[in-house]
Amino acid sequence: MKKYINIKVFIAILIDFFLGGLSLYIANYIRLNYLEDIRIEVVISSFLLPVIFIVLGIYKRSWKYFSILDLWSFVKACLIANTLTFLFIFILNRMENIPRLVVILNFFTLIFLTGGARVIYRTLYERFSFLLSYTQNRIPILLIGDNDNAEFFIRASERTSGLYKLLGIVNENDKENKEFLIRGVPLLGSINNLEKILNKLHKEKKMPQKIIIVSKSIKGTDMSNIMKLVDIKGISIGRALSPNELISGKAFSTNIKDIGLEDLLGRRQNKLEYKKVKNFLKNQTVLITGAGGSIGSVLAKAISKFNIKKLILLDVNENAIYNLSQDFEIGIRKNIIKLSCSNIRNHDEMEKVFIKYKPDIIYHAAALKHVSICEENVSEAIRTNIFGTDLLSGFAQKYLSKCFILISTDKAVSPSSVMGATKKIAENIIQSKDRFSLFTTRFITVRFGNVLGSQGSVVPHFKKQIAKGGPLTVTHKNVSRFFMTIEEAVALVLNATLEQFYSKHESRGSISVLNMGASIKIDILAKQMIKTAGLTPNKDIKIKYTGLKKGEKMHENLYSSEEKKLDIGDKGFFLVKSKVPSESSIKKTLLSLKKSCSYINNNAKKNLFKIIRKKI
Repeated sequence: MKKYINIKVFIAILIDFFLGGLSLYIANYIRLNYLEDIRIEVVISSFLLPVIFIVLGIYKRSWKYFSILDLWSFVKACLIANTLTFLFIFILNRMENIPRLVVILNFFTLIFLTGGARVIYRTLYERFSFLLSYTQNRIPILLIGDNDNAEFFIRASERTSGLYKLLGIVNENDKENKEFLIRGVPLLGSINNLEKILNKLHKEKKMPQKIIIVSKSIKGTDMSNIMKLVDIKGISIGRALSPNELISGKAFSTNIKDIGLEDLLGRRQNKLEYKKVKNFLKNQTVLITGAGGSIGSVLAKAISKFNIKKLILLDVNENAIYNLSQDFEIGIRKNIIKLSCSNIRNHDEMEKVFIKYKPDIIYHAAALKHVSICEENVSEAIRTNIFGTDLLSGFAQKYLSKCFILISTDKAVSPSSVMGATKKIAENIIQSKDRFSLFTTRFITVRFGNVLGSQGSVVPHFKKQIAKGGPLTVTHKNVSRFFMTIEEAVALVLNATLEQFYSKHESRGSISVLNMGASIKIDILAKQMIKTAGLTPNKDIKIKYTGLKKGEKMHENLYSSEEKKLDIGDKGFFLVKSKVPSESSIKKTLLSLKKSCSYINNNAKKNLFKIIRKKI
């Protein structure tokens, strides 16, 4: 009882004491239409109500945060209090002064009076605390997102010190009525009309200083347009945390974070189908080539968590192998994980790996991936990306592996670079084996775009340039690329492996492609990274446009006009089918490329693109 003895609880007990008696008077008056002398009954009701509330812990629930969830406990307490009140009255005088209907009426009046008092208190508290904080120093903001999340945000802001002045809500849905108000904040229109809304607010001298995103379902194209507008208008942008965090009302100022690079994707990020992948990899020996790279290392970490028989991590880079030995020290000690410092172009060494470990599943991530490096080292790109793929996939057949997965790139679509052309032919090799091979091995190709934060991507490059004080170098103001997170890339590889491995014969030779939404302008990415660092683009950090490099395209595509998209439902990726070259055609291509890589031949690049134009 001592923990209840404080001034606030004492006042609440006094209020409930008064309302308990008043409730019985009102219920009796409703039934009889006049006031009966029921002072003893009223005293019983007044005393019993606070006692029951104390026993059931109602006074532990703050009036300030009284909610629908609290209401149910409150109704139960009122029911018990009402029942016990009339039980005592019946024992005392057999309810001679009170009609039987009052028992029911009093239950409702009790809820109405005591619950109403709490609702009124919370409403007044939120409204007055919000109005008291209404000063000129508050930041004018615009909310963008769905109505439910906007309502959560507004409610949370009303209960805090009032950092923001809410100008309005911009909805995702064109059909929402613009005349509606949500907790007094007007709906101004849809995202499609954002520019007009901002221009109107500017004319009315109500321009927001910040836009806050309160939804995670905004489309990629819409997110891209928002980023362009805030850049032009000089408005900062942030994202609210989840409704659960907002509604808590704790540290509200910290619940707004900068737009992250993942937010620019503007779509739901794809998740791993854990149970299916777990069953698929159970007791399997898995080989990952290029295991020291960005995709390979994260893929290795993901796979190592499953109940596999053995994991072989292969990379040509000595430092990468050393880093893997540190990361997987426990697995290596348990003899579950093996490391191999080998070149995928070395026939004898690769065969040794297959003879020794007999891998069931091969994830082929090893490749020369940098466009500029491949342009200057054409023969090396051909040997690694094409002959290395053919060699490994051949051993997968020979040693009866379960499946072979090639990790490809969107640069293989209508390629303009050596890197893209070599990956396109690598795709053709795997497609042909999957379609025409008489072996039981399945051959799967997974294609996706740029990976945020991977080695050699623009993100770490921009981070280094920001650390040096700039400038950030962007090839062209309008150049765009498809992006994904590294976790999505790994989830796609594992999920697509399952989908393709168990697919029907008709889909053999198809390519799995991540549904990546809209492409993102590199210029916008650069500016957002500068803002995330707390700096202003072209003021604190300059952006320099250098022009497209050799082999680069202005825009990438996920599939070409010669490929047919196959929708497989909401799996986060789709399949594309195209004409698959025969095994004899592939052999001719490889023979031609082998000759072009000879030291006496300087036409490797010319021959490579000649083959691409012939479509093998």
